[in-house]
Amino acid sequence: MSGDGEKPLFGTVPGNLFRLFSGASRYFFADLLTHLADDPFGVTGEIVTRKRLFGSISEFIDRSGRAAALDALSGEDLGSGPSYVAAYNRLRDTGWLIEYRDRYRKVVDFDPAARLLLHTLLDIQSGRVRSYGGAVLNVLTLLQSVEQEPAAKALNIREAALAARGFMNHLRTVAGTMRRVENLIMAQPTATALVRRFVSDFIEASVVQDYRNLQSRESPYRFRGDIIELGDRLLADEAALGDIALGWVTGGIARKAEAAREAIITDLRDINRVFSAIDDHVHDIETTTHRIERRMTNVVRFSDRMATISTERILVAIELLGKSTLVEQDDVGARIGLQLETLPMATSQLYLPARKRRPPEEREVEIRLPDPAMALYLRAVDLFQMRVGITPERLAAYVERAMGTREELAAAEFPVSDLDDFLAFERLHEAGLAPLSDRFDYEELNGTVANDWIERRNFVVRRKLETVDG
Repeated sequence: MSGDGEKPLFGTVPGNLFRLFSGASRYFFADLLTHLADDPFGVTGEIVTRKRLFGSISEFIDRSGRAAALDALSGEDLGSGPSYVAAYNRLRDTGWLIEYRDRYRKVVDFDPAARLLLHTLLDIQSGRVRSYGGAVLNVLTLLQSVEQEPAAKALNIREAALAARGFMNHLRTVAGTMRRVENLIMAQPTATALVRRFVSDFIEASVVQDYRNLQSRESPYRFRGDIIELGDRLLADEAALGDIALGWVTGGIARKAEAAREAIITDLRDINRVFSAIDDHVHDIETTTHRIERRMTNVVRFSDRMATISTERILVAIELLGKSTLVEQDDVGARIGLQLETLPMATSQLYLPARKRRPPEEREVEIRLPDPAMALYLRAVDLFQMRVGITPERLAAYVERAMGTREELAAAEFPVSDLDDFLAFERLHEAGLAPLSDRFDYEELNGTVANDWIERRNFVVRRKLETVDG
């Protein structure tokens, strides 16, 4: 077991955990931990006694083959006891298992930090960490719930920030995985191995699960604009930030609203920063993908040419051999040429220069004369705009003509004899003589006034009296 004075890794992880994977038996213990995570520790709430755990380890050894298990444990200090006891002691001494007493029984469980580490490793093994397209939708849904109910759903801000950081780690994982796969593909010595590695490590592992999500029309990454906009709205809403901070205090993850508010702002800014930086990671992934596909295209092209030439030569050789008079014991002189067993992989051999394009043909620019019908139409539109557009000058002329020398004129007395009068009269109702407020007063009265053109609220227009400075 790890000493009491030993400093843990990452704050809580016992330092001896990784000693389990340093010897020749590392694969055996990796499979054993996978088995124990499912049985007996896979059932929630079950108390696992040491006897129950001994039976599970013994079952695993029998299933994997006792001879193979003994061979894997050959480097361990087995002592004189059974192999399952030796395996159990090794797990306990390295800190993976902890014992405690429940009344008269010895009960065993995973170390808390070891359990978190094991489940993370199992997630990597099963590929669950590479399918985080739903993380984007999760972040969007969490932020929307916070916007709708800031106090009740306040804790979802922290969950959204954790999901956003996990999503960024996912994108970094995809980009790094593709670069590693590219190096593995280019290191294959033959075309067959190269194609096999391309299909197994790139197409099945990366393209189908991750890269296709980036390229599909229903890609969840299209929601990043909504996430950034929603994050900005929450950051700008002081009332919502206050409600969320109170929700954090109520939920027990913060003691004071002021400290909670700073943490909330940090989480929202982290979410916006993550989804604003997606383009760089996606571009890196696409660049690596296109580079791999281009090299594979060149390999397939050269493989086809080599296969065609080899087939023709073999057919010619068989035909000539059938026509010859040689017997089986005859010696035949043959010219041995250098036969490459590997494909050229350098860029100078695989690079295909771009095709030269023909120079553009010179031709005269055709200037078309304006369409007479279109010119007449545009002229008619201009005239119509001039007809219906009521300027302050036209409105003043209409009012002056209607009032004459009078100081006051009611709505019913305004003349509306044609379309031009109607447009000006209607503007009196809409504008209230605002453009002419320096010369006339406009007052609305109770009741309505009607003419052949329109019915509207009654009003009166009065001429302002000019003041003369004495």
